[in-house]
Amino acid sequence: METIKNHLLKKTKILENYNISLPKLEARLLMAKVLNKDLNWTYSNSEKIISKKQVANYENLIIQKIKKVPTAYLLGNKEFYSMNFKVNKNTLIPRPETEIIVDEIKKNFDIKSRISILDLGTGTGCILLSILGEFKNGFGIGIDKFSKTLKIARENGKKNNLSKKSKFIKLDWTKKEFSKKILDKNKKFFNNKKFDLVVSNPPYLLKKEINYLIKEVGYEPKDALYDNKDGLVFYKIFIPKINSLLKKNGYFYSEINPKSSKKIEEICRKYNHVNFEFIKDLSGKKRFVLIKN
Repeated sequence: METIKNHLLKKTKILENYNISLPKLEARLLMAKVLNKDLNWTYSNSEKIISKKQVANYENLIIQKIKKVPTAYLLGNKEFYSMNFKVNKNTLIPRPETEIIVDEIKKNFDIKSRISILDLGTGTGCILLSILGEFKNGFGIGIDKFSKTLKIARENGKKNNLSKKSKFIKLDWTKKEFSKKILDKNKKFFNNKKFDLVVSNPPYLLKKEINYLIKEVGYEPKDALYDNKDGLVFYKIFIPKINSLLKKNGYFYSEINPKSSKKIEEICRKYNHVNFEFIKDLSGKKRFVLIKN
């Protein structure tokens, strides 16, 4: 029987040999998962012995990490905008750069305002729920076409005490009748005709990028990454629909592929949405498009 410290030393070395980034941290995160403890506990209890079952579970997680399974999937959760979200193979893993969208929204709405929000392709629900966590009088609908994904979003709403302010429903935004259905739902749930805010992190990868994804990303749902065409399907569908979904002076925010910004600008101008701008991420790349109705 060996101590937590000894297991960590051995597994860190193994992860190093397989070129896993931050091997010490990864080894400790997975150890904490197996023990159902936080990281601090593993430091202050490093001389404790762990059971054979825990050792077996730990080794299984290490094997999966060697295969480049994303750590968020192994842990079953991911932090986003200071909130914790359940994740699994049916959901895209929340990215730190996406947090910028919440900060930007806070610039354009009074934090006390009663805003209605539509989140298109909600995934874990992290964008919608993070906004609702900031806007105490906000309420909103997250849509997705996959039942297993919506199950996770609903669990995250409950986990973060936001179930009363959020609804997660199964709808396919590529269908012609989508606009009517979602406006009917907004009327039914919140007695609102149109939305103050529409947000999305849609599938936007280019076809040529799919073949060059790092192995970890390959475990995430392809439908959330790639639209099976040109990475522009979402924008071609929704930019023309902005007037029908948004109230006057409402805002549309969407994450974009920086490589597609010129084409997205062309779509905006084609449909007379000249009141738009691109928002850059921390690396200076155009990461979001903002359109004011």
